[in-house]
Amino acid sequence: MLHDRDSFMPVLLLAVVCMVLFPFSENFRAGALIVYPASAALLVISLHHSRVHPRLMRAAIVILVLVGVGTLLSSVARLLSVGEDRHMVAIASFLYALLFAVAFPSIVRRAFQHRNVTLNTLAAGISAYLIIGLWFATIYRGMASIQGGEFFAQPGPTRPGDFVYFSFITLTTVGYGDLSPFSNSARSAAVIEAVLGQVFLVTAVARIVSLMGSSRDQPAPQPAAHDFQGTADPD
Repeated sequence: MLHDRDSFMPVLLLAVVCMVLFPFSENFRAGALIVYPASAALLVISLHHSRVHPRLMRAAIVILVLVGVGTLLSSVARLLSVGEDRHMVAIASFLYALLFAVAFPSIVRRAFQHRNVTLNTLAAGISAYLIIGLWFATIYRGMASIQGGEFFAQPGPTRPGDFVYFSFITLTTVGYGDLSPFSNSARSAAVIEAVLGQVFLVTAVARIVSLMGSSRDQPAPQPAAHDFQGTADPD
């Protein structure tokens, strides 16, 4: 059920919304204010449903408030045609990356704690996979902000949605070639994402699919009574 705390369907839906919403938000000068509520809700619900420690949840909320303030200031600057502060964008991006880095293992840990492996467990696995793509997208944008906007080898202005697009194209190893990393650090990050995404698919997600319908709380078979009876000593 969507309202069940142990359900990862809301997490999956929000991850898909964030993935799709980023490119469309570029049509608005205050598009970041449209994306922020969805991404913040994704992180809060991910950590809540993963049953993380309350202190970690409170720290995540504080970080999201700081990111929200920075997003608001950056959006106001764009509306006033002042321009974005690339240092503020970099800080917000890396704070997002930090939270996604916490949410990813939390979801995976909780998924493998499920006693009954169901579609809900599979939703948790797919959610974690999508969060990898969003995680690296924030890292790429932070790197681009630090490097003065230079991240892709292709010329032209770089939009926030380009990082999400490039991240998921890299994660799925499609590689259309319309966008490619420019610096050595960007190439290294892209390689790590591609490898991590494929390893996660063929291990964690494949393991969940293979266990679909099984239960982890089935009692182990008890040995027969005669197994406890010792045999007479031949001496």
